[in-house]
Amino acid sequence: MALITDAMGAAGAADGSYRLGSLDVTVTDGVAHVAGTETIAGSTLTQDVALRNAVSLAGRTLPEAVAALTSVPAGTLGLGDRLGRLAPGFAADLVALSPSLEVQRVWGGGRELR
Repeated sequence: MALITDAMGAAGAADGSYRLGSLDVTVTDGVAHVAGTETIAGSTLTQDVALRNAVSLAGRTLPEAVAALTSVPAGTLGLGDRLGRLAPGFAADLVALSPSLEVQRVWGGGRELR
């Protein structure tokens, strides 16, 4: 199993109006639609929510779900030699999560971002 998201810019943001390229988009209850229509404009799924869903809804263990977000997609894309693990020579990207799997801190390229 691989967990990925093609989330649009409004992912994780409050309900409201946004732009997606040339489209006006309205997010209501976490679902993005092209304004004034029922057409889905894009995903609002964030990776932390995908991780929680894999554990709580799909019954995956935490190590399985973390691998599904990291090493599995990296390997599938042929990038497993530099992404998907915490090891020397790999990208130093990391997210620290709370016990309830909520984002607490974020590092990108070895630098704390949040």
